[in-house]
Amino acid sequence: MAQELSDSIARMVREIVGIQEAYLPQCFVKAVVEPPAQVLVLVLDASTNEQSVLNSVGEGLVRLLPKGTHLDVWPMSDQDSLLGTVRGTRMHVHCQPPPERKPWWKIFG
Repeated sequence: MAQELSDSIARMVREIVGIQEAYLPQCFVKAVVEPPAQVLVLVLDASTNEQSVLNSVGEGLVRLLPKGTHLDVWPMSDQDSLLGTVRGTRMHVHCQPPPERKPWWKIFG
């Protein structure tokens, strides 16, 4: 995927409330994803309406992708067993910053 398109997808998913993380890894699943293809993996907030987020992503992809192309979107929760593997690809396009942690000496203050 061209960097410009990847950047556009990253900007689009950052604007959609309910997406914690987004990745664009290359994927190969025998008899499911052949030949290998890029997919958009979304880690959604547990409290979000999944269908609403997927509709927004779908509308955004229609605007961004060249005519006649397709990008599979795989929603995941932060508890999904495949998430470690997806994160390991280091193909993130969006990650919410981790919550600010207090220094250990300010835990009780």
